[in-house]
Amino acid sequence: MQTTINGHVSVLTGSPVLATAINHGSALVVGLVAALALGAFPRAWRSLRARRAEIRWWWFLGGLMGFVAVFAIILATPQLGVVMIAVAITLGQLGGSVLADSTGMGPGGRRRLTGLRLLGIGVAIIAIAVGATGHLQSGNLLLIPLVVVAGVIVAIQQAANGWMVVVTGGEWSVMTVINFVVSGLATGTALLVALAVAPPDFSAVPWWAPIGGIVGAIVGVVIAITVRTIGVLSSMLCIAAGQSIAAILADLIVPVDALGVTIGSVVGAALAVLAVGLAGLGSVRRTPVPERAARVEGPEQGDPDAD
Repeated sequence: MQTTINGHVSVLTGSPVLATAINHGSALVVGLVAALALGAFPRAWRSLRARRAEIRWWWFLGGLMGFVAVFAIILATPQLGVVMIAVAITLGQLGGSVLADSTGMGPGGRRRLTGLRLLGIGVAIIAIAVGATGHLQSGNLLLIPLVVVAGVIVAIQQAANGWMVVVTGGEWSVMTVINFVVSGLATGTALLVALAVAPPDFSAVPWWAPIGGIVGAIVGVVIAITVRTIGVLSSMLCIAAGQSIAAILADLIVPVDALGVTIGSVVGAALAVLAVGLAGLGSVRRTPVPERAARVEGPEQGDPDAD
């Protein structure tokens, strides 16, 4: 939904930067309203002060990562279509999730790379090739690796956001605010540059444009909460499977590109779901793992034997 909405806003306004700004702005409003309504700021501040010695600086860069990823996706969606975008993001999320889990970046601890995870990544690569059938043109070949990298960034972003939920004492609304305040600085700078170079058509912004950011904020909160329990890879797998299925429906109902749904894109999406399923089986714990202590542990302290 988020990709489809933001892609259409980008096409209507002729400005990926404006579409990105609307996305992040509406998400920030959602986070602020929720945090104020729940009285979350004082509790989060006390938790951050108590755990300041354990905080890593890169956990605060989740918003910047989100800006880069969302901008890349919005830029590429009109050229590749939602299905191709979903398949490319899936590959990137798999790679980024394996990196995050294998190195213990996320609060779920370190989870080693297994044969099934490697097989899942291999199937995802095939999905990229099949899903690209009919969508590849000389002008957009470079956009696919761009979206794959965006998927990697999204996975690492969720590891950072997961830690932010932990160190703020579980205050997901405050995590959202921190995330989108940081991204707002990057978005605002990019928007000022865009206004100076080629002013976008603000009158073409549809009333439903902010829905993309609202949906993104909800998804971000869900992942940040679950990543501590099931790890970055498993969280990304669930999201990626949903993206692959919903992308087919989106391109059928409201296609962003001229091609819409092709046989290759359907097969590619199916392979993407298979890929996340295989990698998911490889992430299932085969033996009980003792619960972590309540205190926050740094990434280097993760459990190297967790499977």
